[in-house]
Amino acid sequence: MGTVTGAEVLADRERLLKALPRGEGLHGIVTTDRAESVLYVLSRYENDVWWLSKSKETGNSVDNKRKLDFTRISGEQLRAEAKVVMARLIWAENALANATIRQHFHNLVLWLNWLHDQGIRSHTQVTPLVAFRYVQYVRRLTSPTKPGTPLGGQAKFYKLSAVERCWQDLRDTASGFDHPWPDSTATALAEWKQGVKKAKTEIIPDDVLKTLFQLAESLLRQANDLLAHRDAVAAYQPRSKDRSHQRKEKSRFLKTRGWDQGLGALRKTLRDLRDGCFVIILATTGIRAHELGLIHRDEWFSEVRDGERFYFLVSRSDKTHAGKTSWLCPKIAIDAVKALERLSAPLQRDLESALEAAKGAEDLKEITHLRSISGAVGLTKVSAQKNRLYRLSSKSLYAVLKNFAKTLGLDWNLTSHQFRRTFANYAVHHKLGDLRYLRDHFKHWSLDMTILYAMNENQDLELYDEIYAAFDGKRQAIVGHWLEPDTPLSGGMAGHIRQMRGRTQEARTYKDRREMVEAISELVFLRSTGIAWCTNDTGVDCAGGQCEDCEHGCIDDTHKPFWEGLYLQQIELLQIDDLTDSGSKTVERTMERCERVLTDLGVDINRLKEQVTDVELT
Repeated sequence: MGTVTGAEVLADRERLLKALPRGEGLHGIVTTDRAESVLYVLSRYENDVWWLSKSKETGNSVDNKRKLDFTRISGEQLRAEAKVVMARLIWAENALANATIRQHFHNLVLWLNWLHDQGIRSHTQVTPLVAFRYVQYVRRLTSPTKPGTPLGGQAKFYKLSAVERCWQDLRDTASGFDHPWPDSTATALAEWKQGVKKAKTEIIPDDVLKTLFQLAESLLRQANDLLAHRDAVAAYQPRSKDRSHQRKEKSRFLKTRGWDQGLGALRKTLRDLRDGCFVIILATTGIRAHELGLIHRDEWFSEVRDGERFYFLVSRSDKTHAGKTSWLCPKIAIDAVKALERLSAPLQRDLESALEAAKGAEDLKEITHLRSISGAVGLTKVSAQKNRLYRLSSKSLYAVLKNFAKTLGLDWNLTSHQFRRTFANYAVHHKLGDLRYLRDHFKHWSLDMTILYAMNENQDLELYDEIYAAFDGKRQAIVGHWLEPDTPLSGGMAGHIRQMRGRTQEARTYKDRREMVEAISELVFLRSTGIAWCTNDTGVDCAGGQCEDCEHGCIDDTHKPFWEGLYLQQIELLQIDDLTDSGSKTVERTMERCERVLTDLGVDINRLKEQVTDVELT
């Protein structure tokens, strides 16, 4: 590993690019990295393994993910041709992220090894017939995660596009070959219908999320005591030199502090605390796994707007190349980050010691690695790599969440990306008045989106798109329900909606019902008042809770339980002996309101009254 200058790197790249068509002089610098302001060589063209630069890597990926191992390709000539393709890909004007380069490499390996299995030793032997046989091979492949299930269109496209890339990048070399499918494309052959998108990520069920969050919240409330126990036992000096006796001494010491479950239980509970903090952050911010791994110490801030404090969590987003990004969040998310800071403090001290050792050994690669993870709140040690320190990776988070759910006995395949879609779903339901378990943590999300945008321009704007998509889906479901011919409606807007049902059936100006619902719902402003849906987008002329008489109010059968409950409460109030005349009139007016709405919704009022009588008699 030698140090170089930027000029040397550029000169080597220019020389190699000119040498690729001739196939001569193929040696020199391919990739570099930087440590301590020094540029050093990661990989040379002649190496069998190329390492991609850490600067283009999603911050919480393990180092092994940056490796391109050409020895995976059978056949010396095919390996040489693969290097030409990958070099041009790495040096392309539109720099690609490491994950994209890796995906191209994996698909290239599949294609080249298939060629070798067919007895083909170079691309010069590839004909359209050979290429079409590969298409048939790819079409027979099944999903690695779902055995027996055929590959999806997108997965097939990526594998077939490797053939097109080889055709394009080898055309000016001695290994050039004819277009693999002159009358078609990888997209068409993969039968991939771009633009037809369906949400594949599942939303975490309410009961599962509630159970996860309750445990996480409970552990966070104990954080100060748990960390105080940890720090105290770390400072405790056992008398015995025998390790088993030392553990017993420490357990007795902890018992004097009020922890009587033993040293092992404390360590497990601290691990659960860490994992619970991850759950809290994911559930209340909607951040991705790699963004969680990239959270560093003290990377949060708050602002006071109109007398109310808003909190923002800061990290880096590599997926959208947005760089430094922030997320609006409740205070509990910041509390979780602070707990993680304290939990990772011993590992941070180990990191600083390792960094000094790497500097002493002039190990530039290790210095780069340690610098990149210093301050991360999700630090972890990998025992299989001599306790080398890493930041929390997406793969590690997956295992962490699995174990956390397993501890609770939950029968749910929990993954990190489910939290983002669940977050968007909960934010929308909160705005529409459906207050679920996390209601206390979503108060800000009922604000207008434009206000949230204006608060901080560095927020995760893609998350707003996901929230809007979830809101749009919910709005379409509500409006679609209104337009069903047998949906009972009440409220000032009910008559207009019934007229709309008739008009849409007669006019038939839409291709299908779905298109009609989408078009109409786009015109409807929608929010919940708790007792009705409000479509007033001006904020003026509000009926002040009299939604059933307001021209903007629509009450459907989803509101029936509320109105039934309100009606039964009024019946009970009438039975109070010392109710004043004024109170009695208020109750009677409310009962009249309820009877009008419930009748519109198809409720038998007399039977409802009988329910109260039946309860009193039992």
